[in-house]
Amino acid sequence: MAEYNVGLAKSLLKDGELKQIEVEGKTIVLARVDGQYYAFGGKCTHYGAPLDQGALSGYTVMCPWHHACFDIRSGTRLEPPALNDLPHYPVHVRNGTVSITFPHENVTAPHGKASAEDRTTFLIIGGGAAMSAAAEELRRAGFSGHILVISASPDVPIDRPNLSKDYLDGHAKPEWMPLRSREWYAERDIELLLETQVIGVDPEGHQVMLSDGRSIKFDKLLLATGAVPRRLPNVPGGDLQGIYTLRTLNDANQIIDAVEHGKQVVIVGASFIGMEVAAALASGKGASVTVVGLEDVPFATILGTEIGQMFQHTHEEHGVHFCLDDTVTRFIGEDGFIQQVELRSGRMLDADLVIIGIGVIPATAFLQNSGLELNNKDHAVKVSGELQTSHPDIYAAGDIARWNINGRDSIRIEHWRVAQQQGIIAARNMLGEHETMTERVPFFWTSQWGITLNYVGHAPEWDEIIYRGGSPQDKKFMAFYIHEGQIKAAAGCGYDTELAAIELILRNHVPCSVDQLKDETFDLVAYAQQSPSQHHTQGVG
Repeated sequence: MAEYNVGLAKSLLKDGELKQIEVEGKTIVLARVDGQYYAFGGKCTHYGAPLDQGALSGYTVMCPWHHACFDIRSGTRLEPPALNDLPHYPVHVRNGTVSITFPHENVTAPHGKASAEDRTTFLIIGGGAAMSAAAEELRRAGFSGHILVISASPDVPIDRPNLSKDYLDGHAKPEWMPLRSREWYAERDIELLLETQVIGVDPEGHQVMLSDGRSIKFDKLLLATGAVPRRLPNVPGGDLQGIYTLRTLNDANQIIDAVEHGKQVVIVGASFIGMEVAAALASGKGASVTVVGLEDVPFATILGTEIGQMFQHTHEEHGVHFCLDDTVTRFIGEDGFIQQVELRSGRMLDADLVIIGIGVIPATAFLQNSGLELNNKDHAVKVSGELQTSHPDIYAAGDIARWNINGRDSIRIEHWRVAQQQGIIAARNMLGEHETMTERVPFFWTSQWGITLNYVGHAPEWDEIIYRGGSPQDKKFMAFYIHEGQIKAAAGCGYDTELAAIELILRNHVPCSVDQLKDETFDLVAYAQQSPSQHHTQGVG
């Protein structure tokens, strides 16, 4: 053990403040809550964001970039997308100054293993973010039974958001992509059955049927099969070679290989995937890109017209072309390969390759005869707020899960972090807890041409958008989506700490009025740190 005086007077750090310091080559953040000091690793274990620029609420610090959360008292990871805990260090205050003790090694939380005495089998079907989060959480929570994962993918779960960003443009190396290695799963006695297809589920018999004829029994089951990209099945020429979707590592590798041989790219769909792919291929691969979309302005129904126009104009400034309020009527090829794309408007686009990004559908075909309740419209799995299906021993998480939010409407969210959150919640509830999705706030981010936009909350409709700190054209702003006088969501560029504070405000159900949001001097970060009693004494309604 070694103790270092960090040269910080006790009086210089106030309650709720975060301060980054460097000690013995280590980046550390000091925090003070209720007069007590805490010290922990200064960089988020996800992508290394500086945590002193995060938001603090109680003993929870939220990463400013992608909203991972940690307990400052122990370093424990509380919320994804971070996977690992933070280092943490004992703090002492002597003679009015702060000192930190460095143990010889930081002890991380045990992740557990199976026990020969525990004959329970928890089965997880899927190979993505929800599966990975659930399997890890089961071990973190002390489950000692058999964990079996069945996935149709040949790969362990990967960092899927990176596929359409840094991986596609060449900045992320292949070895960076797996969330965990195969060895990591083996060390925790998590059995992986990859490249294996489940063709049916028998809830009453507590078993699943595989395509090779085997049946596997389970005590509890988590369905986390994600989604499959939509295609254009009724468009002539849709079976030509050179037409791709992007969902897996193999998909990305095929696109990277194809764009090395042909630079004319047509992207069908002005979705987040479509627009991120456009930026990645144009910037990283020198491709000539045209985006075809049904909408008049990209993202207008999700983010509003002004933000959508900002992204569109940025793409256009970098040479990306748009054919909006248009759609594909025919793919034209020769010798089985794509050559042109015909649009409803009559335009003909030359194409060496086409990428379709028009959304996804839940991967639930194998459940059609299971007896589990599915949504009539999208065939998603109906679940309770605790992610329990119509059978008490079967749960669902991720892109396939649809849950009620007010007893009347239901919701299904296709965000990466939400899938991880649901995996964790489902795992805990499989172990007898009673956590619900109402305790979490959706979050996603997009990066295009060096612009990162964060979005928290969920606002399928709004009455007004309040802009603060600038306008979308400035590429530095916050946007608050208001419905019936209440904030439902927020988006922004260049205000990472404030957006993290908004998530904490929404998560903790802290009252925040429209007038406060419009007030440029109102400190959202400080407000998120206050206790509920302090909020009420301010008379906020």
